[in-house]
Amino acid sequence: MIETVSILAKGTPYAKIKWSIVGDGVLPKEDLIPKYFDSKGVALTKFRTINPNVRPITVSVEYEDGSEKASETAVFNGPIRPRINVKNIPFDTGATIELYGLIPNSSVDVQPDQYLGYTNFVNKGTLHTDDKGSVYLNFKPIGKVTEHTGRIFSLKVKYKEWDGADSEAIVGSIEVQKRIHAIYDTWKDPASCYTSATLTLTDGIAGEKVDFSGTNLLVGLGQTVPIIQRWDKEFDNSGEAKVVISTTWCTKPLTDTPTFTMRFNTLGVNVTETRAVTFGGGDHERFY
Repeated sequence: MIETVSILAKGTPYAKIKWSIVGDGVLPKEDLIPKYFDSKGVALTKFRTINPNVRPITVSVEYEDGSEKASETAVFNGPIRPRINVKNIPFDTGATIELYGLIPNSSVDVQPDQYLGYTNFVNKGTLHTDDKGSVYLNFKPIGKVTEHTGRIFSLKVKYKEWDGADSEAIVGSIEVQKRIHAIYDTWKDPASCYTSATLTLTDGIAGEKVDFSGTNLLVGLGQTVPIIQRWDKEFDNSGEAKVVISTTWCTKPLTDTPTFTMRFNTLGVNVTETRAVTFGGGDHERFY
């Protein structure tokens, strides 16, 4: 909803003033805003709303020297629609999320919609909104994941409508994210033709599932059928998971160059990369 609202202020005649606005609204262009009270001590301006039912709008006027300030909050009686400003929580640091669009200075109950195994929701329960209709939800990191549930969750919010009626909403889809890294390596045994290609994921969460399906070593003339030496299905206690696939590649002339396709899907990350294998090994690249 977009609406234009008039604001009238009174003060010392001919005194120089300045205006400001907070919330989902905008003042007109600067040359349309009165810079002085008139001979009767009156100044009139307008502002344009943007989603006024989501964030209250407060317009302020003050003398240029900052000696006095008056503010007026515009109240709109549309339905309450709670929103959040952040939808991702870093696993290692936690985050503070603003829940806004509520009635200012009111009570609200906030709970996760499931058990949270990846983050600690510190101040869940009954909270009180500020004069802008916001509350701040604090999430802290946990030392170790013991239950792999609730990495992606929503909030159950119980709140009041403008008329005092009780309402409840499911808000957001919040994802706890962990920054992982992927490394590509190849190695050749100097005493034989054995050559291996390795995909290593690091900085994961111990016990978290990893899907490596689609990872393969493609060989041709001059190499033997690839053999899977290692294929992890979850991160180990050090946060590492690997795939190792080997072949034999004795001579480079008149042979095809193997290619290693690496795919992994874990912790909300789905990546596929392909690299050529260097004869003699020695490849090393952190590609994610």
